Formats: sequence, structure tokens, C-alpha cells
Amino acid sequence: MPTPDPFDVDGTSPTATEDSGRDDSPESPRRTGITLLAAAIAALIVVPVCWIAIVALRVEPDRAMSIVVRSTTLEVLVNTVSLVVVVTTLSVLIGVPLAILTTLTDLPYSRFWLVALSVPLVIPSYTSAYAFISVWGPNGLVQSLVAPLGVDSLPEIYGFPGTVFVLTLYNYPFVYLTTVAGLRSFDTSYIDIARSLENDLVDVFRRIVIPMTRPAILAGALLAALETAGDFGVPAMLRFDVFTRQIYVEHNALAHDYAAMLSLHLVAITLVILALESRVRRHRAVHGSARGETRSYTIRLGRWKWPALAACALVVGFAIVLPVAFLLWWLVTGPEAYVGAFEFRPEYAINSVYVSVLAAVVAAVLALPVAYLAAHERSLPSAVIERATYVGFAVPGVVIGLSLVSFGSSYVPAIYQTIPLLVFAYVVLYLPLAVGAARTSFVYVNPRFVEAARALGCTPLAAFRRVTLPLVLPGIVAGAALVFLHAMKELPATLLLRPTGFESLATFIWMAERNAYYGYAAAPALVLVCVSAIAILGVFPNSYVEYWSLFRRDGDPDGDESTDEGIGVTTEAERGERDTDRRPSAADGGTRVGPTTGTDTDHRSLEDERAETDEDVVLELADVTKCYDNGPAVSELSLSVREGEVLTLLGPSGCGKTTTLRLIAGLERPDAGTVRLRGRPIASEETFVPAEGRDVGIVFQEFALFPHRTVAANVAFGLPPEERDADAAVVDELLELVGLGAYRNRYPNELSGGQKQRVALARSLAPEPDVLLLDEPLSDLDAGLRVRMRETVTDVLEAVDVTAVWVTHNQAEALSVGDRTAVVTDGSIEQIDSPRTLFMRPASRLVADFLGRATYLRGRLVDGTVDTPIGAVDVAHSSGGGGVGSGPVDVLVRPDDVAIEPAPADRADGRIVHRQFDGPTARYRIELSEGDVLESRRSHEEWFEIGTPVAVTIAASHPLPAFDPGDA
Repeated sequence: MPTPDPFDVDGTSPTATEDSGRDDSPESPRRTGITLLAAAIAALIVVPVCWIAIVALRVEPDRAMSIVVRSTTLEVLVNTVSLVVVVTTLSVLIGVPLAILTTLTDLPYSRFWLVALSVPLVIPSYTSAYAFISVWGPNGLVQSLVAPLGVDSLPEIYGFPGTVFVLTLYNYPFVYLTTVAGLRSFDTSYIDIARSLENDLVDVFRRIVIPMTRPAILAGALLAALETAGDFGVPAMLRFDVFTRQIYVEHNALAHDYAAMLSLHLVAITLVILALESRVRRHRAVHGSARGETRSYTIRLGRWKWPALAACALVVGFAIVLPVAFLLWWLVTGPEAYVGAFEFRPEYAINSVYVSVLAAVVAAVLALPVAYLAAHERSLPSAVIERATYVGFAVPGVVIGLSLVSFGSSYVPAIYQTIPLLVFAYVVLYLPLAVGAARTSFVYVNPRFVEAARALGCTPLAAFRRVTLPLVLPGIVAGAALVFLHAMKELPATLLLRPTGFESLATFIWMAERNAYYGYAAAPALVLVCVSAIAILGVFPNSYVEYWSLFRRDGDPDGDESTDEGIGVTTEAERGERDTDRRPSAADGGTRVGPTTGTDTDHRSLEDERAETDEDVVLELADVTKCYDNGPAVSELSLSVREGEVLTLLGPSGCGKTTTLRLIAGLERPDAGTVRLRGRPIASEETFVPAEGRDVGIVFQEFALFPHRTVAANVAFGLPPEERDADAAVVDELLELVGLGAYRNRYPNELSGGQKQRVALARSLAPEPDVLLLDEPLSDLDAGLRVRMRETVTDVLEAVDVTAVWVTHNQAEALSVGDRTAVVTDGSIEQIDSPRTLFMRPASRLVADFLGRATYLRGRLVDGTVDTPIGAVDVAHSSGGGGVGSGPVDVLVRPDDVAIEPAPADRADGRIVHRQFDGPTARYRIELSEGDVLESRRSHEEWFEIGTPVAVTIAASHPLPAFDPGDA
């Protein structure tokens, strides 16, 4: 199969549809249920914003118009838009290079910088703003140092420049964190491919890395833009008029209608930001590889190492060291006077952690359906639902707080000034942090993992729980950690909605600083920074393998799996008891039950195969059709597979082989026809059994090993939960059978391609499926390994006595591994027969041409014999009006059927015009005197020069296929 374009997710083609990983239509009940759940969450989140609109609509039209067009409003609008654009741009320009430095290069102490560059998120912006005022403002530290030098004034820190500087320092981590997550999920083999095509590193990043991590970058840029639009503390401290500051001022002045109208302006800016991001982002599935290749990639910085270190140190110095140093200074110097009301108590920290954890958990849970829908569904409803959850993030906390105060006190007084209402406010404000991180993780999960789980018996919910959830868990935890960090320092909503007597770190710090008791504010501010710094470690699991290993028991990647110690060798008594319920395998001394070999078997016709008893048929497809938007992929295809048989489906790319396999597996539903398994309909117009209910195993071309599970856990994945302990020895038997017993505790990214394929085979065999499907299982291996693996896989299939359907486009592979082979063209079967019969008696030119190098010799048929330029030839007439008669025919002559020897020019039948040496043999092309061209394969010891005259004879002892010339 051709490798799909990683950017191509156009759902109009069969390949794209298969790659999308959809196992049902968008109108299915499950997809509809997720959509409705996500819509309900989005509706709940926008309620406070809608309430703002209701309040604003109560303003008289003339008053509303005067508010909108007044010069102050227009000035604030320009200030806000300018601030958002500049801060977001600078955040991307800082965050993306820093993410690349700490993720893909040999930057010294990269793990330290990875955390240090994220810590600005935990520092309250209002505290940092005051620290910078203390350093750079009038009568600040710098002014006092340069005054003796005759410098009377410094560049103004108040206003636009200072606000941009401070907000950029504390908003770039949004871009940095999401980009780091994207780069860690990025399949770095693409970098090798691009560099092998003579692209330098600059081109590689411009053409490969940046485009493929664009979803992550844009997710961070969106959060940075929305955070800038909704920030209140920094503009207030630096005296820059933006909507948040103006709303607060008007509210304090009791101009509630003006504050409401300004809030609508801010909501409108939010909607514009979301619309622009939607157009730029596009809907692209850039999931990583399904082969578990998540190795690290290191770019040598060389002489740029020290400038890179200096850049990281400069950012950390300004964003962390300076404000923390001032907090420590205030703590050391202490308050100038004792004020008992401002004495710090540990319960403030406990309160902050308590409500922030609740908000993080609730946000993470609510983000799951929204993020899943946004990552998997390309539609206007999904886009609207996702964007709706972002609206609250841009509205300042004071506005959300006021909205909930008004709504709660008027309609639900029971929850007014309670912890649930405060937690809800945090969720409204910061749910996008969880949605963005989770969506990025969902985008990078390869859909083949889910399909593999479904084929191993998992329901959609179980597949999500056991496969998707562990892979996206680092992103979910990262999003929850971001919500926790922001909830810890949220101020306006906490001030308005907290229960009576409830004090948090943020509210205590604000009150102390408002009253200029900086010594009292230092201790809680440092506690807030320390707690948040610990929490931010949750954003950076080393990988989903190492992260998920924290939750498994004794090395078991899944809580419901048996432990590594449990996957061991059982006693003979236990093995005997278990084996009573298993079919005989090679390990049990069983033998393969399949078609007998011999001349009679080799020449059985299709009619003979259909005459087999129904009891022998395991799988049957009758007139199965599957269409996509650009036409049928499978058209009225019929076949049957008998007990213990290996049927190979052979055909060119795009002929419908893989679609047929997916129809059998239950990953696609046929538009017409019937699929039966052991006589039971599993797909028809009335019936459709999903993949997990079919007892059909599948080995994917891309291996699709679960990267968060060990080899042993992958193999044990499909075993029923109640039987895993009893069947633990099955894992050992299968691993020994495929020669990987010593690799049971390794992860997929530690294996070679051939080893991964053997693990995938063992995993599919563990549940003892009725039918095993193999989709191009060897195509991703190199030529030498492919031959060895072909023998290995064939031996394993024979040992376990499994009925199998093997899809391939390789003729040698199909003919060597199958008991029967079906040639598939344009979605239908051209011919199905034993490999030898198929090769020696092709039913059409198409089959003959596809099964190997075929040349044709013109002649005339007379009573079963053909007169040709090189003599009479016995033929089996494969097309036309039967095997007896007369007329022109084309005789199929393969290289092995042709013998040549040098001859004088006057007695030669032709001359050699081409020679190809492949080691054991040499292939010669001969041009006959009459113009026909034949090929001959000879031993490497028979060496003839090009141009040599040769006599040509037919060496075949069997009748050769002949076709009517009109069939060409």
C-alpha cells in the first residue's frame, strides 16, 4: 500500500476514510451522543456570557449607541486589539524556539530548562508587575542606581511597552507548553526523511516540523491571545487602558450598563480571535506513527550552544528570578508595622489548593468529550462547540464573577457564595486550557491503535479506556495542571464568589498589596509560587510510556491486567486444565488442518472449491459491495475460506484488498451483500456485528502496537479479564513461538521492525480468533527481512492452525504463503485458485500479467495445438470459445518455459537483446525473427553476450495457457 500523506485527511476517498479511524458514520448513536454531551457542556459554559448579553440588552438603544461610539470606547478597543496582536506574536516567536531548543537539541540541562521555562505560569501577574515597577519605575531600583551618574529619568514602564513586556513574559508559556507536547508526539522519522532528501535543517523546520506541529502551536497561540485579552492585573498596575481595566473602573463607579457594553466588546474580540484561529489551523490529523517509533531526536547546537543557554537564562531571569528575588526581599525585610489582620495562616494555602484541585478535575472531565469531538469530527457543529468553550476564557474574571453573582442571587440562591459556584466560575474561565491540551493529544493518537483494540474484542468504550485514554492521559493531566495553576492565582472571581470567611492565597496577596503591606504579601506569594511550581511538573511527563507506568501495578500498564509476575510459566496441571478449552496448537502438539497437497489438489477448479461441505467454510462473503464518494471500492465480491486455510488476496494498490479486509473485520460496513462467519451473518442489510463481537483478529501493516504497554501486555491485551491469570502462560507460549520470549518486558519503541511484526502477530493470535486477517504484514520490512519474516509468519500460522486471510500486492509472497490465492482487480475477484493452478492456468491476461513476467507468442490454434514461429506448442485454451477449434491465439510463455542455446545465424530463431543478472540466475530477452519477444531465465553458469544468435525451444512439459488476441 502507498504510504498516506500525513497531512491528507480528506474524507472523500476510501483511503482517507480508512485512515480517519472512523468505525461508524457521523450520524451513529455513539457519535451523536458525544456531540450532544459536548454541546451541553458548551452551553453550560456560555451561560454566564449570555447573561452578560442579557444585561447589556436591557440598556436603552440611545444610551447603548452613545457608549459604543464614544471616543474612550474606540481608544480602548484599539489598545486591546494592539495588545493582543503584539503579545501573541511575541509569545510565538519566543515559545516555539524555546520548545525546539529544550526538546530536539543537545541543550545542556534541558530537563531543568523544560520546567524553568514553564514556571512563569505560576507567578501572579499582578505581583510581577509590581516587581518590575519597583525595578524600573520612578524612584525604582534602577533609577536609584543611575541617579548618581546624572540620569534623571528612564524610559517609561507604564503604558503599552511595559504591558506588552510583562504579559509576553507570562503568556509565552502557553505556546511553549503546547509546542513541547506537539514535538514530543511528533514522529521524528520525518526529519530523517526530509534531511535524506537534501534539505538543510532550516528547510526541515520550515517545511516539516513547523507545519506538522502547527496544531499545537496554534492551540498555544490561541490561549495566549485569549489570556491577553482577559488579563486584568497587569494593565491595571501599569495604567494601560484596555477593556478589562475599564470594565473594573466603570463597575466601581456603578456604571453597570457601561461595564456590560464593554464586556460585549470583549466577547466580540474573542469571537474574532476564534474565527481567525479556525481559518489558520485547518482540520488536520497529524497523528504519530502506529509503529511505536517515538524515539528522541537530538540536533547538535555546536557553537550556538552558549547563545542558546544565554537566551534561556535571560527569559528565566526576567520572568522568575527578578520577581521571586523581590518577594524574598520583602519577606526578609518584613512589614514595617505589625497588622494582625494580615497575618498569614496555612488555611489560606489549603483553601486555594482545595478549590483549584476541584476545578482541575471537573475541567479535565468536561474537556474530554469536547476535545474528542474537535479532534475527530470535521463539521460546523463540532467547531462551534469547541469555540464556545473558549469564550469564557477571554472574559475577565470580574465579569464572570459579576454575572454569576447576579444570576446566582436571583435564580439559584442555594448555591450563591458556595464552593460549587466558585469552582464553576473557574471551569468557565479555564476550561479551554484543558480542551486545548486534550485536543492536541487526541489529534496525535493513531487511529490504528483503536482499530487494533476493537479487533481484539474491545467495545468502543473499552478501547477508549484501555488504549486512547492512556495515550492522551499526559495531555489531560497537562491541561488539568494548567487549570490548577490558573485557579490558584485567580483573583476577581474569587473575591466576588467566595463563601463568607473563605480566604485564598490570591485574595490575601491582593488585599495585602492594595494596602501596601508588601512584607505580609511576600509569604503567601512565595507559598503560591512553590505549590504551583510543584504542580507544573504534571505538565511534563517524560513520555506516555514512562508516565503511564506510574499507574500500573508491578509493571502492568493497565490496572485490570495481570502483573508481569503473573505472566509466567504455569504448572503442568494448570496448563492441562487450561488447554481443555483451547484448540490444538503447535505448542500443544496439534497439527495444521488444511487442504492436502499434490497434483490433484493443485488443479482443483473454483467449482470444486464451492463443492466443499458447508461445515468446512469458516468465512463467506456473498456479493459484498462497498462504495465511497469517488466510486465503489468493492463490487459484488464473493469468496469463502475453509477451516485451517490461508487465503491470500493479491492485487495492485487501490484494488479493494484492504477495504475487503476491513469489511471482514467489522471496521467498515458493507453497502450491500452478506458476510458470514461460521454460517452466522455478521454483516448484511439487517445485521451488523461490530468488530469487537466478531472473533476476528487483524495484523495491521503499521503493526499498531500499543506504545504504552510492554510486549507481554500487548500480547495479553485481547484475553478476557476473567481468564488473564489462568491464561498467563499463553503469552509465554506465543512469545516463544515467535522467538521473542526474552523481550516480554520491553516496549514497542525498543524493538526492530521484524520484532514488532511478530509481536503484532502473537497479540492477534492470543484470543484464538476464528479468522486472522493480515493487511500487508511484511510490506514495511526490507527485502531480506521480508523473506525471513514470510517464513516465520507462515510457520507460526501453520503451528497454531488458524484460518487466515492475507492481503498483499507482492506476487511471490501471495503464491508462497497461501493455500489459495485470489487475484483482486477493481474491487472484484478476477480468479481464485491454488497458487500453482493460478500461475500455470490463469483465467485471463490480466491475471497472467499480474502473476509475473509474461510474454506472448503469436500462433494459430488447430485442435489443441498451436503452430508458432518456433514450432508446435501444446496449449490449454484459457479464453474464447473453448479448448478445441482453430484461429489465431497468443500463447503465454514465461521465462522458465523458454530454453535457449547459441546457434549459427542462419539457423537461429532470434538474438539476445537484453540481459539482467540477479545472482542465482540470468534473465535474457530474445527478439525473434518474426518480431515476437520472449524472455528466458537460465542458470548463472550459462552466460551469453547481448547480440548472440540463439535457437529457442519451449522447455515446458505442461500445456501453456493461450488467449484470444482480442483479450489483450
